[in-house]
Amino acid sequence: MPDLDSYLVRHALTVAREHGYAEVSLEVDGSSFSATLDPRKQPKRASGLAAVSTGEPEEPQAKAVKSTLVGYLQKVSTKPGDTVKKGDVVAVVTALGLANDIESSVSGTVTEIVHRDGEAVQYGEPILLVMPE
Repeated sequence: MPDLDSYLVRHALTVAREHGYAEVSLEVDGSSFSATLDPRKQPKRASGLAAVSTGEPEEPQAKAVKSTLVGYLQKVSTKPGDTVKKGDVVAVVTALGLANDIESSVSGTVTEIVHRDGEAVQYGEPILLVMPE
């Protein structure tokens, strides 16, 4: 069973927000985590009604640069604070003995490195987060 690590917690919080849950509780191998989510920060759901503006500016959301294959993260070539452009190589994933470049899907500033060198990554897992320009 996986450990209760930061990726698992972040994933649980993201899923809870996307589905409108107010609370999150996790327990893995005796470790536990719980959180109450702020309902004002829930994503806006599309409906047949027109959206009503609250007058508050929307907070920009960081976009994930995701792994395009299953393998091991060989190298992350950026760090938080670096500026990347769409198409820049930001990481290398080794799969079946071959090094594969991972390109940024968005231009902006790197805010967080989710996976570190040497860690296993699955298809679609975020490697790093980028705040769009």
